[in-house]
Amino acid sequence: MVFYSKNKSNAPQVDIVKLVDDIFIQANSEGASDIHFEPIREKMIIRFRVDGILRIVFEGDLSLYEFILARIKILSGMETTGQPRPQEGNIKFKYQEGDDDFVDLRVSVFPTSTGECIVIRVLERKKFFGDYQELGLTPEQVGMLENIIQKPYGLILVTGPNGSGKSTTLFTILNKLNTTEKSLVTLEDPVERKIEMVRQTNVDPEIGLTFAGGLRYLLRQDPDIMMVGEIRDRETARISIQSAVTGHLVLATIHTNNAAGAIVRLINMGIEPFLLASALKLVTAQRLARTNCPACKQEYNPPAELKKMLGAPEDTKFYHALGCDECNQRGAKGRQGIHEILTVNKEIQELILRKPSDEEINEVAVRNGMVTLRQAAMQKVYQGTISIEEALRLTEQ
Repeated sequence: MVFYSKNKSNAPQVDIVKLVDDIFIQANSEGASDIHFEPIREKMIIRFRVDGILRIVFEGDLSLYEFILARIKILSGMETTGQPRPQEGNIKFKYQEGDDDFVDLRVSVFPTSTGECIVIRVLERKKFFGDYQELGLTPEQVGMLENIIQKPYGLILVTGPNGSGKSTTLFTILNKLNTTEKSLVTLEDPVERKIEMVRQTNVDPEIGLTFAGGLRYLLRQDPDIMMVGEIRDRETARISIQSAVTGHLVLATIHTNNAAGAIVRLINMGIEPFLLASALKLVTAQRLARTNCPACKQEYNPPAELKKMLGAPEDTKFYHALGCDECNQRGAKGRQGIHEILTVNKEIQELILRKPSDEEINEVAVRNGMVTLRQAAMQKVYQGTISIEEALRLTEQ
């Protein structure tokens, strides 16, 4: 990608409006989730995050950067004068001439020692929430999930690191539950995807609208189903769990490495085990795996020690992709979720009362049939969907 000549004398003659538009158009066409603009010593770089991986798409002279920065600040409604400071804004960018051909961009500017950096999150322009299989769930996991979400009350947790697809899973569930007979409300930071008939609210600590504070108000809004963007503290956890045991279905995310870890985290936050055992119905942990590009996917034989470490059968065929024009030499095209789903049965409930470790919970859950993240990743390997190296990268133990 070439946006302009590196010759400094050309910088003032660059059409900055078109340049910034071209960057946004290119990011949208490549399916980038984030755009990074970074001043580095004597140059600037632009990077796109595609399928979870950052790559440089442009390097240029630093003299152009101040013009790009000013243009993006203006578009996103930020202050352009005064001392550099952290700022946030939004851009609704029209990338084609159609009525619905726009993309929402969430902009963050942050001062660093080399200048102000810009990171833009490219929010999904249109989201059609389909079947659970599209999330990467197996038919057995879909059955477990559908059985739980039909219950009138209880807590469902989705866990995983940033960028693992937790929000997509939550909104797919919400969309399935969204009927005229049910009242659905959410607290999010921020609202990124809109669902008709769901009352969605941005948390705003500056006016006292935190997750915990917002939950108290929402309980007076006669909800059947509540979605909490993230359980970050004891108070939010406490209100979510009390809501789940008093007749509401509560969906929430929490940051832990695996499903069992979510239970331990809540206990460590100070939640009474007897309340947690009563409220919690299901925990799903997930990752997003880069799928092999179908155009350049080929069979290969990974190292024997790697196959042995992962317990792969001897006669398994393995595939990886080296990169081609179809995938911009990345070797991957798109991502698919891998999941472990822990359902809280009587045995798990009794275990929670004893304040167990995540190893103890995991052992009981596996004995009861839970497919771990590693096992779920290896199923994708055996199907040829992902490489064995990708499975190992996502599920290092």
